[in-house]
Amino acid sequence: MTTLIIKSNSEKKTQLLIQLAEELGLSAKTQNFVELDLNAMVKGIGRKATDEELIDYLTRETDESPISLETAFSKYLDQK
Repeated sequence: MTTLIIKSNSEKKTQLLIQLAEELGLSAKTQNFVELDLNAMVKGIGRKATDEELIDYLTRETDESPISLETAFSKYLDQK
């Protein structure tokens, strides 16, 4: 099963997408989408965040590049 999340500010376009999904025999529902922010990260958003949402949140407003897991945990890996 695949879940598709589409963000739209247009009620008309949203209804057209739902109509298309129904015509294709797919189930579709709308719900308010919660952008990840500090409150959402602390209190939760009522569902599991997608990888894309997490990457977007963690790289937002920063000039830093992500580091690899090996680099992040090298201090602990070298203690063997």
